[in-house]
Amino acid sequence: MKRICLFIIVLGFFALGIVAVLADHDHHVSIGHKSEGPIRSTPGENPWNEGQPPEDWWVAIKRMHGHVGPWNVLGWRIGQTTLREFDTKWGRHDLDIICYIPMETPYSCMVDGLVLGTGNSIGRLDIRLAEVMSVDLIYVAIRRKDGTGPILILRPRPKYLKQIEKRTVHELEELSKQCSTMKEGDLFQIERIRSSKIKE
Repeated sequence: MKRICLFIIVLGFFALGIVAVLADHDHHVSIGHKSEGPIRSTPGENPWNEGQPPEDWWVAIKRMHGHVGPWNVLGWRIGQTTLREFDTKWGRHDLDIICYIPMETPYSCMVDGLVLGTGNSIGRLDIRLAEVMSVDLIYVAIRRKDGTGPILILRPRPKYLKQIEKRTVHELEELSKQCSTMKEGDLFQIERIRSSKIKE
């Protein structure tokens, strides 16, 4: 009986070893072969970046976010300005964007507008969130991933933020339409600062 139990145990370990070897087969790196690491998407016009801008951004915001409000339209406007200022196209993923907001709605709604305004993606980590403790500290920082050019700081105007804060759901559509047609300078200011990245 002891021999049968020992045989079953040895057979089980042998089977586990075979399964482990087969499971690891696709990830095997031979000795002397340098691994190039995981495959990552790259910025620019290439097969990683074949997304298309929405034909109707208003409908796209509503579909993605559930409603259109002034905070997500503000994010969309900032995103569109970003593409123009960096002379790039929607969905190329060549920008790093960090949105500094209080971590609660409606402020976080701005991020969905940024996604639809630029084609960048939270999942691809080229739009990230950072928490600030006050509405007065909200801003969006953007730079090129390759480190060339300036860093843009887009800071919503306090006067405009006061107009859209604590409004009812019945006011959202009208406030959103206003945001979509207002002058950029009335919505946010743009500051350019030098990048800290040093090219070698």
